[in-house]
Amino acid sequence: MRAVHSVLSGDAGLSPSIQRRLLERLAEAEVRPAAPPAAPDGLTVRETEVLVLIADGLNNQEIARRLHVSTATVKTHINNLFTKTGLKDRAQAVRYAYGKGLVRPPAGGVT
Repeated sequence: MRAVHSVLSGDAGLSPSIQRRLLERLAEAEVRPAAPPAAPDGLTVRETEVLVLIADGLNNQEIARRLHVSTATVKTHINNLFTKTGLKDRAQAVRYAYGKGLVRPPAGGVT
């Protein structure tokens, strides 16, 4: 009944936790382009997505949550993209992603 009265009074019919998750997803959609970037050097689309998320500063658990996969799957993608590109660590991966134009610095610069 509370939800019905809330909606009738003009409030959202969603719980605060659902509203927060919805807003987070919308914010992610605004930041990330709809089409995935072109996959360089034989990387799969998913490996390229993981690379971009590494460059965005996400750790393996955050990448797994964002892509709805396990952390083991993220580690597999990272190992594959390191092998294909000859990269040795995440710092090199970030530099590579910027060099390939997969990510750009924020509009206001680094904060």
